[in-house]
Amino acid sequence: MIIKTNKASAFTIVELLVVIVIIGILAAITIVSYTGISSKATAASLQSDLDNASKQLKLFQVDNMAYPTTISTNCTTNPTTTTAPTNLCLKVSSGNSYGSSYSANNSSNPQTFTLTATNGSASISYVITNDTVATKIIPFSATGGTITTDGSYTVQTFTSSDTFTATGTTTGDVLIVAGGGGGYGDNGGGGGGAGGVIQLTGVTLSGTMAVTVGAGGAANNNGSNSIFSGQTAIGGGHGAPLNSSATSGGSGGGAANNASVGSGMNGQGYAGGSGETIDHSPYPAGGGGGAGGVGGAGSNTTNVSGDGGIGITWHGLQVGGGGGGCGYMPNGSGGITNIGGSGSYGGGNGGAIGSYYLSGAAGTANTGGGGGGGSMVGSGGAGGSGVVVIRYLTL
Repeated sequence: MIIKTNKASAFTIVELLVVIVIIGILAAITIVSYTGISSKATAASLQSDLDNASKQLKLFQVDNMAYPTTISTNCTTNPTTTTAPTNLCLKVSSGNSYGSSYSANNSSNPQTFTLTATNGSASISYVITNDTVATKIIPFSATGGTITTDGSYTVQTFTSSDTFTATGTTTGDVLIVAGGGGGYGDNGGGGGGAGGVIQLTGVTLSGTMAVTVGAGGAANNNGSNSIFSGQTAIGGGHGAPLNSSATSGGSGGGAANNASVGSGMNGQGYAGGSGETIDHSPYPAGGGGGAGGVGGAGSNTTNVSGDGGIGITWHGLQVGGGGGGCGYMPNGSGGITNIGGSGSYGGGNGGAIGSYYLSGAAGTANTGGGGGGGSMVGSGGAGGSGVVVIRYLTL
């Protein structure tokens, strides 16, 4: 007799694992596809809201000869005003909002507006203006230098050469200061000129941008250039001793007796001051030029050397001052109590006239200040190093 036995078939562990892996792959594909479709749908809704809003804003402008000063999205609470047209109520898709991102300029020609729409859950924003289509906003960030904040602004300060690396694109203000020139220190000497100063607004900040920060010039030497975004600030010129010429630069070096002053670069700084031309001691020397004014002249009437030319103030930073001059006293007599010229906005003071061994002071680091002139044996002061500062709205 034959006995038939029924055996129930079952999955092996390997088969179960294969099925689980396949299900996982299909789930991952589904999630990625859904995420992509969802993001595209969100972007499309933001673009659609802004396109419709733009049309409504332009119709409002045609009817009222101006864009509304405010917008709203709750038409029951804040409807469009017609008797005194100031507000426009706009529709917005669920999950999207305009917030306080709307602004209009009705005093410009043509009149303009800017409106941003944001989807908070997806963290996506688009912006539209009166003459552009809706464009996605890429969050901006950057590295390089020392990063601080100033109210609503991010400030990146470069005290040495480095790289500014941005993610996204924005615009900002930029300060470029070259290294200051050194003061002269042989038979008296003029003060060093400040490093050239360039102030820029609306600079496009994007990608990788090289930053070059110029060094201050040693005594009797020019400062080095600073460079950013295709703009070059010229190093300051050094001061002059007796019967020699000061050099030109971003700002020019100051002169001593019978010497020519250095000139400044147009738009970056000013000329140095002249030395006293009367042929007797103590031969007061001129101060170096500054980013904001010419160097002071030496005077035998008061036996005082010229002050450094004034610098400039940029968002609270004082930079670009010239170095003070120092005269020549052949016998080193201590009986004359006149003083060397004062530095300005980072420029170094000149050595005291009548002090045979005094040196000029160095310019302050990262201000582009010129170095102070020195006495007959004392050395001229070195110029201060430059700086590059980038300032933009925190996004």
